[in-house]
Amino acid sequence: MSIAWSRLALASGAAVALLAACALPGGEDAGEGCRNQVSSFNGSGDAFLAPARWTAPGELPRGTVATNFGRPSATPGAGLESTLRQENADIDAVQIAFDALLYCRWIEARVIRAELAANRVPRPAAEARMAALRARLQRDLARAQAVLDALEARTTQRDAAIEAAAPGSRAAARRARAESGATRSVVAAATVPLRLRPEAGAPEIGRVAAGQAVSVRPAQSGFALVEGQGGLRGYAPTGAFQIAERAAPAATGGAGAEIRQLVATNIARRDNFAESLGLAREAAVSGFELGA
Repeated sequence: MSIAWSRLALASGAAVALLAACALPGGEDAGEGCRNQVSSFNGSGDAFLAPARWTAPGELPRGTVATNFGRPSATPGAGLESTLRQENADIDAVQIAFDALLYCRWIEARVIRAELAANRVPRPAAEARMAALRARLQRDLARAQAVLDALEARTTQRDAAIEAAAPGSRAAARRARAESGATRSVVAAATVPLRLRPEAGAPEIGRVAAGQAVSVRPAQSGFALVEGQGGLRGYAPTGAFQIAERAAPAATGGAGAEIRQLVATNIARRDNFAESLGLAREAAVSGFELGA
């Protein structure tokens, strides 16, 4: 998964400016602070929520007229390879858009808390804004789940065709899933302070640089225990990280090797997206609260 967007993320001191840039005037939800990110995420998700473009080998899309211009017939499985490559690109796009949206939501929550702490808004107003933000986040998570469900449905639909074109694909898919395990390798979306305890006001004991890969384990209050190289260790909000791309298992040789490799990379991307959704849900439990 590309992390180029995270390298462009602003530091915490520019959070208000980032939020202002996200917003667009007017519209049906004037309080939406991440409208551009929502639009990008919804648009990329349409690739999966629209009817699947895939057709079984030997079939032509509805309305296509068969022609023969003297060219040799396509290699068996070529259509599946093309479909899997396109789907991998579509998953990359929706993953980047989802990460960008989550980061914008995380910044929104920080801005609300900062304004309350600075007495720029009364607590009732801040509570109302945070409640509206949580509702928007839940909407985002519901759409992400719908995208994930659609991905799994497409996989089931073409499973038999893939196995026929590349025998052993099912077994390779099971191995890829088993090898992925429960380890969560993540990347910092921006420079992230590490705290002594899973609390926003706890002493800072270190920092994770933007783009740095670390591992996380869920803690409490929307925080995760972060561990990295060189003894790096501390607590940080789960929403500050995005899933690092898993490396797909190397393809085995023989007939159908390319399809089996594409199946493995497809699984890795789907699981990355599923884990991003899981981390976002953990952050939503208590990471979008005003605090005392």
